[in-house]
Amino acid sequence: MIEFVGRIEDGMPELEAQAHAWLPGPRSPAVIYTHRLTIALMDDSGDVSDSNAVLTRARELGWVETSDYAGWEAPCPGWEATLQGEHFLVRQPDGAAWYDGTLPVSDAWRAAARAAGQVFHFTAATLDVRTITEQVASGQALALTTTLTSRGGA
Repeated sequence: MIEFVGRIEDGMPELEAQAHAWLPGPRSPAVIYTHRLTIALMDDSGDVSDSNAVLTRARELGWVETSDYAGWEAPCPGWEATLQGEHFLVRQPDGAAWYDGTLPVSDAWRAAARAAGQVFHFTAATLDVRTITEQVASGQALALTTTLTSRGGA
């Protein structure tokens, strides 16, 4: 994992997030996001004011700890996801893209997503997908649920 430390005024580097389709249950389509970069922010005195700005921003946008199931059992208002073939776009409430890239999925994942009409999203402060699945189970990851529109190949 790469670490970036800087002030918000200096601009932010490209996060390089990757999305991984996960089907933890027959009716539970999910996406795990990994990112190679940890962004820590400094204040004007040079002290670290936020040790993981990505996860802080996720919480500000409605992501909750996986231990708070009531917080992610239903789609979060303003969030939406679209899957068109292998192109996956997730929009935040402000209209900005949380993720805009590829998401190869199995037929079983696509069928579960189409039936559910929603997708569970997970992320944590790690690059390893297996570690994130363990953190999801232990309540240490962040989660969000969105509605899903599937087009083409559905």
